[in-house]
Amino acid sequence: MTNEDSGRIGAVKDHYFLAIGAAVLVTLLWSTSYILNKIAFQHTIGPFTLAGLRYVVSTITLVLIRLILVNRKNIAPEVDLQKKRGRIKLQPYYIVVLGVTGYMMAQGLQYAGQMLVTPTQTSMVLSVGNTAALIILDVFWLRELRGRSSFLGILVAMTGVVVFYFPWDFGGSHFSGIVLILASCAGYAIHLALTRHLLKNEKANLGDLVLMPMAIGAFGMLIIGLIFEGLPSISWPLVGIILWLGIINGSFAFSLWTWTQKHLRAYENSLINNLMLLEVAVLDVLILHRNLSVIEVLGLLMVGLAVVFVQIYSHLKRPTQ
Repeated sequence: MTNEDSGRIGAVKDHYFLAIGAAVLVTLLWSTSYILNKIAFQHTIGPFTLAGLRYVVSTITLVLIRLILVNRKNIAPEVDLQKKRGRIKLQPYYIVVLGVTGYMMAQGLQYAGQMLVTPTQTSMVLSVGNTAALIILDVFWLRELRGRSSFLGILVAMTGVVVFYFPWDFGGSHFSGIVLILASCAGYAIHLALTRHLLKNEKANLGDLVLMPMAIGAFGMLIIGLIFEGLPSISWPLVGIILWLGIINGSFAFSLWTWTQKHLRAYENSLINNLMLLEVAVLDVLILHRNLSVIEVLGLLMVGLAVVFVQIYSHLKRPTQ
């Protein structure tokens, strides 16, 4: 092995471990969003208004970043014209559907649910709901997965939720919060499945599936929030939270996560993403001073391990099918 080969292997390993660290950082940032949302709600801002403002900030940030990158590259008009000719034109109704499902449903309804339950409960229900919704959609649409073991894993995860909520004394607000979060999972699954379908069938470019749907969803949530929730009471702490959620936990974290996907396998990203279940619970205890019983910790572990099993099993099954 030559020194050049050794250097290349070392560089690949460095990128690999750097990507793992970056992915863990992203999950930690996203986990703090659950806590920051709860703090923001204390400043009398409604969930749709908060989600709308956050993603408006994210949209503006991404537009500015894109403009800066284009100016730095100094793309010649001829080259730019060729790129435009080679682009796949995404149909407007796809953009609207992606904006409604991926943001107004997946984020707006999730924020509404977060207002009624704890961050730990939110992350747990999302873990189960998102995985279950994707499997159900896969059965009827994508048909990329899975085996009976995936359904067994989801059953164990649901059992974990049942254990967590023992002795099942649901208050009205808790039940409504869970229903809203599960509804957001349906939006997330439809958005992800449609995105996969469009990319798989070469009906869209990846860049077109992010910015315009985000803008539609962001302004849609903001309009709904202002109409039904009214104007929020603006304070500097609330402004700081919205800017942090939009720029750091939004644009920066999303871009960093996209970079990690170039250096990590899909299942590695999925497994690292499951750290959020533990991270949110720890942050919930440390910052919001929640108390978790032994039964609740057991339920969380059942949910986390079951979701990890489904993801690993799906990855191992896919190459053989």
